[in-house]
Amino acid sequence: MEKWRFIDVDWLTYAETASYRQALMKAKSESLIPDTMSFCTFKKPSVIVPYFSDPEKEINLGFCRERGIHTGRVVLGGGPVFGGTGYIIVFLHIARNNPKVPPNSEKMFEKVLTGVATGISEFFNVECRFRPINDVEIKCEDSMWRKIGPSGCLYQEKAVQMTSGVQVKENDINLIESIIAAPKEKFLDKQAKNIKERITYLEKVVGRNIDLEELKKCYISLIEKIFKVTLVPGELTENEKRYIKEMEKEYTSDEFFMERSERRFGTIPSDVIRKTVQFKVSDGPFIRIITYIKNDRIWNILISGTIHASPLRPKSPIHEIEEALKGQPIDEKLFELKIEEILNRPNFDIAKTSPELLAIKIYECATQ
Repeated sequence: MEKWRFIDVDWLTYAETASYRQALMKAKSESLIPDTMSFCTFKKPSVIVPYFSDPEKEINLGFCRERGIHTGRVVLGGGPVFGGTGYIIVFLHIARNNPKVPPNSEKMFEKVLTGVATGISEFFNVECRFRPINDVEIKCEDSMWRKIGPSGCLYQEKAVQMTSGVQVKENDINLIESIIAAPKEKFLDKQAKNIKERITYLEKVVGRNIDLEELKKCYISLIEKIFKVTLVPGELTENEKRYIKEMEKEYTSDEFFMERSERRFGTIPSDVIRKTVQFKVSDGPFIRIITYIKNDRIWNILISGTIHASPLRPKSPIHEIEEALKGQPIDEKLFELKIEEILNRPNFDIAKTSPELLAIKIYECATQ
């Protein structure tokens, strides 16, 4: 049976995994390491902001700084996540040409999270399910399905990163609501209408104390079953350790962290008009579009939200679309043609979001 490496990670904060994830992606892309599962636990809380999130809109930065809560940005789609001491996350770093890897992130979510839901259901005798695009939900006593952890997926040319997290122990929901500024549109296609109603933790549903070691055993078992592999304990290589140190400088810089913020545009000329629209794709991402209009043309545009797209580096489909639309006249069909051209490139994809929908929303934003 195929063997993968298993690494137990307990020396990072959740925010600090930004460098760790990318270091392993780089090493995997260069064929320097075996396919790997990392199981991570944390000694103190922190918050991550995914690749397409505007940190000034998605989280309360001032509150985090006042409380000394570490924040970081990761090269991965989805929404902001609070990672505390009762939270675990698993990273898979796999060669893209491994025949067990699905063709895109949407299919990878389905494969892995269906297996995760089944594994948790069987291991803890609860009802758990996969909900597209990237949620694992658990059935609570009031019969409502609630999210128990975030997931993300990144496809690059030669490597794939899949993440799956579980909130095991009770969190301070009031603290999370003070940190994460979830827009109301995000809950339009869900039973819950706010963070407090939307999330729960595993111990509450199981009805007993759960040691994080149980989650480690559960995930080892379910990943071995999903991919039909054997996990073998291992350590980081010297190359990986070096890559982590090299990447810390970039991934902890203010420039990288604020890349999706409007402050990137600097001073806006007085004759430029700012417009915005935000919406939730059914079973898909929350998207915010900000257009700057001058003389009936797109002076600049920023697309942010809980978006899952591939590739992310060196340039994502979102960055390419923004670049392609700058300076263009306000024309819905032109927008669609340019977006379609980008998404037709090999391996370019925005999950659950079509060129037509994105063009309609950008036009709506620019003409309101």
